[in-house]
Amino acid sequence: MDTRLLIAFVTVASLHNFTKAADQLGYAQSTITSQIQLLEKELGVKLFDRLGKKISLTPEGEQFLINARELLFSWEKAKGSISLLKSPHGILTIGVNESVCSVKLPRLLEEYRKRYPEVEFHIKIGSTDELELWLNENQIDVAVLLDKFWNVPELAVKVLQEESLGFFVSKDHPLVGVKNILPIDLSNHPMLLVSHSSCWKNIFQAVMDEANETYRIMLETASISDLKQFAILGFGVAVLPLYAVHEDITSNRLSMIDWKGKELKLFVQVVHHRDKWLSPSLEAFFKVCEDIKW
Repeated sequence: MDTRLLIAFVTVASLHNFTKAADQLGYAQSTITSQIQLLEKELGVKLFDRLGKKISLTPEGEQFLINARELLFSWEKAKGSISLLKSPHGILTIGVNESVCSVKLPRLLEEYRKRYPEVEFHIKIGSTDELELWLNENQIDVAVLLDKFWNVPELAVKVLQEESLGFFVSKDHPLVGVKNILPIDLSNHPMLLVSHSSCWKNIFQAVMDEANETYRIMLETASISDLKQFAILGFGVAVLPLYAVHEDITSNRLSMIDWKGKELKLFVQVVHHRDKWLSPSLEAFFKVCEDIKW
């Protein structure tokens, strides 16, 4: 069986759209349609129900999607096992959260490049949900994210690093210098939250709910840098990982309030799919993550 047919099928099934699948794979839509028709003919079953512009998997399609993903992972492993090159080489595709990409990833990749200059990096920035999807679809080799501990059967957490969230304000904010701040003290101030990572918001909301306190959101944005800038300008209290604000604290652009409520804990995690073939480049990436402080 032509692996291109499997790739086309998995992509269409994941995106629920022939046009989007064609764009992602760099084909004409007619090519994708022909590939799916050829695959259906070869299998002797109908894989998709087509109702106007909407498509959905048939029961046979649902089952074959599981098999197709397993076949593609196996094919990748087979190709890698006969490679004559034993040292890290080729392309390493890394999926990351925005906050990790802007702060932690550069240090990590700088060290990796020093050790393995023949490896080229492709970076995809997305939400936690997108990273999980990309791992399952084999669109990325590895994900680096900040979230609650992942406990997904198909995914393996290779490296785990605990991180804390803090509350940050402008240097002239009313909460600067106030001791022993609790949830009740935040209820009177607008909050600045990251929109693309609902985990952060859920953790903060759980703390406020436990204290039976309400809060109001002034801004939600997917950009960590935008969030910091609004906090610097005095728009409200930003909830951010400590590692993301080190330079802003040092330069006195932001102040960390004296939070005495429940600690907000997350984890930076390096994750791969359990069926993923661990190439020399990927194994080297895990080793660098474990060796350096980043």
